[in-house]
Order: sequence, then C-alpha cells, then structure tokens
Amino acid sequence: MTTIKTNACISTLFCIIVVLSTSVRVSSLQCKGEQNQNVDWFVLYKLPRLSDSGNHLIKEGVAYLYMDSESFAKGWTLSEKDITSNDSIPANTLAPFYNDKIAGDLFWVMYNDQPPNQPAKLNNGHTKGVVIAGETEGFWLIHSVPNFPPEPNTGNETRRSNSNKTENGSEEATSKDIPKGIYAYPSSGKVNGQSFLCISTNEANLNTIGKQLMYNQIIVYRRNLPDSLSNKYSVLTDAANQVRIKKAPYNSKINLYSTSGMEFTSFAKSSKWQKDLYDDFVAPQLDTDLYTETWMNGRGKLPSECNKTRVMNIRAISLQKANVEFHSSRDHSKWAVSADEKKKAHWVCIGDINRADTQFERGGGTVCLNVPDVWKNYKDSVEDVEPCPKPKSKGFIDRVKSWFG
Repeated sequence: MTTIKTNACISTLFCIIVVLSTSVRVSSLQCKGEQNQNVDWFVLYKLPRLSDSGNHLIKEGVAYLYMDSESFAKGWTLSEKDITSNDSIPANTLAPFYNDKIAGDLFWVMYNDQPPNQPAKLNNGHTKGVVIAGETEGFWLIHSVPNFPPEPNTGNETRRSNSNKTENGSEEATSKDIPKGIYAYPSSGKVNGQSFLCISTNEANLNTIGKQLMYNQIIVYRRNLPDSLSNKYSVLTDAANQVRIKKAPYNSKINLYSTSGMEFTSFAKSSKWQKDLYDDFVAPQLDTDLYTETWMNGRGKLPSECNKTRVMNIRAISLQKANVEFHSSRDHSKWAVSADEKKKAHWVCIGDINRADTQFERGGGTVCLNVPDVWKNYKDSVEDVEPCPKPKSKGFIDRVKSWFG
C-alpha cells in the first residue's frame, strides 16, 4: 500500500513539475536581453563587416550593439557575443520558435519578403519580422535581415512563389543554405549593417499589431495558428493569412504598448497608398525633421526632401562604442531619428521599408519610440547627411512671368 501511495505521489509530483515547467517556458514569451533575461524591449544594431577593424567579430560581420529597457541609460553596449551564436540576443529571443515541445501550442507568424531558401518577392510588403503569442503575452520582432530567421520544425509553410527575380542592388536575395528547425544567422546578413526592434507586449495589443501587419501586406513564409488562439487573436490571424486592406485609407498610425506600458507609435502603409512613408507620413505626423538610414543602393533612390518637414538621407555613420565608421552603402538597416530636440522630439523609428520610389508600390512600416537616451545614441551616430537639393534656377520665360506676378 505504501509503495502504491509513494508511486502515486511521485507520479503526481512529476506531472506538476512538467506542467509548471511548461507554464514557465510558455509564459516567457518576451524579448530577451544579453543575459537571456526578460526585457520589455530592445534595439539592436548588427554592424557591417569591416575588414580593417581590430575587433574580430566586427571583421567577420557578426558583431552587434544593443540597448534594452534595463540598460538604455548607459547607451550602446558592444556585445562580446557573435550574432550567429545560440546565446546571442536574437537567438535567445527566438528560442521558443525552435522548442518543438511548446512551439506547436503557440500562435506565431514569420514574414519576410526575402524568405530563407526561397526567391525574393517583389510585390506586396517590403517587410521582415516575427510575432509570437501565448494566452496572455508575446512579442513583436521587427528586423531588416534577408533569409532570416530559419523555419521551425512546427507550423505550416505558406505557398511559395515561382519568381526568381531579385531586387536591384539588394543583398543576396536567395539563400539556399539556411538550416531548418534551429536558430541560424545567414551569411548574406553578415556583409551589411542590420537593424532590430523587439517589443514585449500583452494580449490587448496583439490584434493592434495584426491590423498594422495587414496594412504592411506581410509575406508570410511560415505560421502556426492553433484554433483557440486564432479565435482570440482574430485580426492577427487575418494578417497571418495574408488578408489585405481593401479600401481607403491605405495608411495607418496607431499607438501600442509594451508589457510595462511604454508607448510605441506604429506607422504602416499599403502599396495602394503610393507615397513615401517617411516624408509623407512619419515626419508630418511626428511634426519633426528626420534623418533616415535606409538601403540606398537600389534603383529609384529618393533625394533628401526639404520642402516641409525635412527628411534627409544619412550618408555616413559613426558608432564610437564600437570604434567604427562606415558609409550608408554598407548598411541595410531601416531607421530614422528626429533631427533636433527643439520640440522635445526624441524619436527613433525602426522598420522595414526604404526611401525609394520603387517602395511606393510596396507595403511597409516603421515603429517609433520617444526615449531621450536612445535618441541621443542614434542621433550621435549620424556622421554625414545628404544636403537638400539646390532649387532649380529659373529660366528666362519664368523670370519674365515673375515680373507680372
């Protein structure tokens, strides 16, 4: 009798431990810091590969700087970790996707217009990121890295495109060596700089994120949509199923909140909006001039715009914490920073779309935070900007017309 009771107790205790262990793992659906601790948010700058650097991680193109909700007052920190390693900030944050014991029970979606092991997609959203959610919380990770992150073992693959086109001037748009079921960072992503923003959030904000992703026209390459969570997150489910906005307005600005209540402002546009995100939407709405760092190596580059609120292209970047300087042609990041603080505007925006007329035909967006310490570190990194275009000189006929009003 005693043996039976003992076995029953052991069995019950084991079950309790398993349930609690699973609960802890599932409840940790948050952005991660450098020590794998939960953080409310982080920003991360993967540095370009610079062969003349004395730092071997920078020389190999795998170094990154970061600030998070715990450390931002100190400014940028240069990680001693390799972004390809399993204990890097992106790896720890993305770990739930590759935990086969829990990933199948979670709601998640991966989207990228340059998906791993597939050709690039040249229509719909110029967007890259992941969203994951449990019953009460999750996170949204926005990034600029092609062919990333790898597909998990769980979930379902979405329909592949037969297109073999690549975007002019882009990084290697197709990578066929990305493993499945484990965290990995693509070799194509080492060459240039890359940007990341992660926001831990709760259930109340996940459908708000879903709405923005519908405007962004995300291209989903893998998703997992359990029925119970799909019903709970119906708008996010529509985004994961690639439902598009069918009627005007074709742009959207919303506020969303992190787990701790920090406010972020999200800007999103559909391809039907047919305008520049930064000049026609973000700068006027924030009522501030912007410096923008986006991929300028492709066709259709837009010049600095100075007619109303100024939106000026960054030409060179200096990050003193890493002792590096580089031209924007070496940077695939997508970020913007308010140009001054006269209006107490300490905005930093991180997203996934470029300043180019080719992007008028694409969905995409950016998410902004207003934190003075974060703003100062991005603003101080702006080494050089493209000046405003000189006004065109008037011809003889125009001058004659001006004499008569």
